[in-house]
Parts: sequence; structure tokens; C-alpha cells
Amino acid sequence: MRPVPSTPRRNSDKSPDQVVTIPHTRSRRRLVVFALVLLVTLIVLVVTGLGVFRLHVDAAWTAGRDASGQLFSLAITGGRTFDFHHAEPFGQVFWVCRVLTVLLALALPWLRVLPASALALLVGLAIVGIHFQAGEAVPRIPVEFELLIVGVLYAIYMLMSYAAETRDRKRFSSLLSQYVPPQLAAAYSRNPESMGLSGEQREVSVLFCDIVGFSAVAETLEPDQVAEWLNGFFGLVSRVVVRHRGTIDKLMGDAVMAVWGAPARSQTHAFDALSAAMDIDRELNALNAHHSDIGLPAITLGIGVSTGPANVGPLGSEYRMDYTVVGDTVNVARRMETQTRKYHVPLIVSDKTAEALPDVLFRELDTVVVKGRAKPVTMWQPLGLSIELDELTKSALTKHREAMLASKRGDWHRARELFESLRDNWGPAPMYELYLRGIDQASGQT
Repeated sequence: MRPVPSTPRRNSDKSPDQVVTIPHTRSRRRLVVFALVLLVTLIVLVVTGLGVFRLHVDAAWTAGRDASGQLFSLAITGGRTFDFHHAEPFGQVFWVCRVLTVLLALALPWLRVLPASALALLVGLAIVGIHFQAGEAVPRIPVEFELLIVGVLYAIYMLMSYAAETRDRKRFSSLLSQYVPPQLAAAYSRNPESMGLSGEQREVSVLFCDIVGFSAVAETLEPDQVAEWLNGFFGLVSRVVVRHRGTIDKLMGDAVMAVWGAPARSQTHAFDALSAAMDIDRELNALNAHHSDIGLPAITLGIGVSTGPANVGPLGSEYRMDYTVVGDTVNVARRMETQTRKYHVPLIVSDKTAEALPDVLFRELDTVVVKGRAKPVTMWQPLGLSIELDELTKSALTKHREAMLASKRGDWHRARELFESLRDNWGPAPMYELYLRGIDQASGQT
């Protein structure tokens, strides 16, 4: 009887170690809208006379002047001191101030907060200086209300910028959450520098997931059916990866590469990667049932997981940069995935992943040499947490281990006997047939 795996619970010129900052960009349409809003606001303030109502306060000490006993008098009067429609011909002071405020309205949308604040302050000081030199002889808007206009323009700019930035952060977080867990996306949107976009070596776990026989199946489907078929697969894998705090590194045709431990560091990356792999394998049945209902073929997956050091960070050129993971660990994960076809199991992990998870039971499959790597890699099939597996499965695993040891020491008779029993009572049968053919070849040479 074959055991059912259970899910564990629980820029090119920059140096490699230089942090890559995310550029701040604004759409041209937004800048134009901001500028128009500020210009309209300026026109309304000037033409309607808003902000040119001046109070006059007159106070006098009257103690002892009469028999009334009044100590002082206070008179407050108010009224317009400037009417755009009835004012005298405007002079140089008025038009110079208008040019300054128009330039301010046009320039603010293009600036960040600090430069914009500095520009507004400079314009305010310039207006004060112009009014001070001109004296009181020329018709103009009172200086305090000229400054009020500058303040209103700056306040509106800040409100629009804050609203736009809040909207951008939400959109960025929504987009990023498609690739990393939502809580990480929220943290990155608040502080993009926390993403740690710098090239470095780090311990990670990498998952490769590929559709077996994709080309043959795709030939039988219409293009829109292929897209729907693939989207179902990508949706399943992405949801599970994000659920287990992983990051979608890339989608490659009919394959998905995911990573744990980058960009967010993790102490449980091996466990999380294996949990995601086993959940993908388990939840594939529901997706295939849905595909059957709508007339699409079933999906067969091969999944490989590897743990070890890798170089993580931005790679590319001045034309395109990509935050990714490269190195021997990635190559091993890819090789583990391709070996699932040969051994007829849905999931294979490397020896480093198995070593990192002592509470999980694994079935040893074989040892392979990865291209470009001198040291061979032992492949393992995860069965589940030791405390969750039944005694029948554990007994079969013990027999499998005994068979592998007998094969390694050349006890072909004992190895054949055990492998035949496992083929008939555990499986998968094609894998044990592979072992038996290997025994035939090896025993024939001795």
C-alpha cells in the first residue's frame, strides 16, 4: 500500500553589495492635473478677493480724561483693502508677485516634499522683500494675504501629494502581494529599503514546479484553453507559496520557481518550502477535478526542493533589473524536479533539505550528479512528519532502507527480495522496477 504524504504543520554599474534603491516616479498626467488644480486655485484666490479681508485694530488709553471712569478704548474694523474688479491699474509689484505664484503653482507638482517646501519658502521671502521695497504707494494685495496665497497653494500641493502617495502605496502593496505574503508586502510598501535589494550570499530554500508533458497536452488545446489551463496551475502554486511565506521568483512557461529566505530572511525556510510543495501536490486533485468539469485535461506535476547557499539580489543590466536567486542550490532544485519523472514520484528534495528537517521522514531514492557539480546529491521523497505517519508506512520505510543498504553493499539477492516486496505492497511500482533493473545490470557484471 502506498502511503499518502501528510503536510507538515507548524543598475549594472553598481557593485554587488551596493543597495539598489527603488526610483520615485510620477506619471506626467498626474503632474499636469496637479499643476492645473494649483493654477485654478490661484486664479480663484486672486479674482474673488478671497483672503484680502483686513482687520484694523485701534486702541487708546483713556484713563483720567473724563468722569466716565473708562480706562481704555478698543475699536476693531474690517473690510476689503483690495478688489480685483475695481482696483487701480496694477503695477509692477502686483504682476511680479503673480509671476512668482504662477511659477510656484507650476513647479510644485514636479518636486519632492523638501525641495517644494524650500521653493515655497523662497517665494514667500521674495514677496515680502518686494512689498517692503515698494512701500504703500502702489495698489496690490496686502503682503500677509500674498503669503496666505502661497500657504494655500503649498497646503493643497501637500494634500494632493499625500493622497496620491497613499494610493500608490496601496497599489504597490496589492501588486507585490501577488509575489510575496501580504504582511511582507505591507512592510515593503511602508519602507521599500527594508527589502534589502543588495547582492549577497544567503541560506535559502528553492522550489521548482513544472507540468509534466506540457507540450503534448498543449498541442491538443486551443490557445484560450491553454491560457485557462495554465492560469489555474499558476493560481494554485502562487496561493500555496504565498500562504507559506514564500516569494514567487519567476514564472517560466509552464514552470514556477519560488524561494524562501529572500528577500525576507527566514529561519524556517526549509520547512516552509517543503510544506508548500506537499500542499501543492495535495491540492492539485481539486484543480484537476475542476478542469475535468470544464473539459480540460488533468495536470501532472513534478516538484523539486533544494536548500543551501545562493546569491540573492538584483541581476541584469541598465535596461532591465530583476531581483532573483542564482547558484548551485537553484540548479539542484531544478534537477530534483526533473528526476520526478524517472522515479514516478511527485516531489523530490535534496539531501540538504532532508538534513534540515529531522522531524520529517524521507524515503531515499537515489544519488545523482548535477551538471557542473563535483559532489553527487542524494535525492529524497518526503512522506510527512514522523508523529503523523501510521505504523504501516513506517514499517514499509524501514524495509526500504534495508533494501537500499543491501543494494549499496552488493547483497543483490536480499535487495531484490525486498524491492520486489515493496513494489507489490507499497510502490510506486515503476520506481522499484527501476531498482530491480539496476540490480540485474549490476549483478550481471560481478
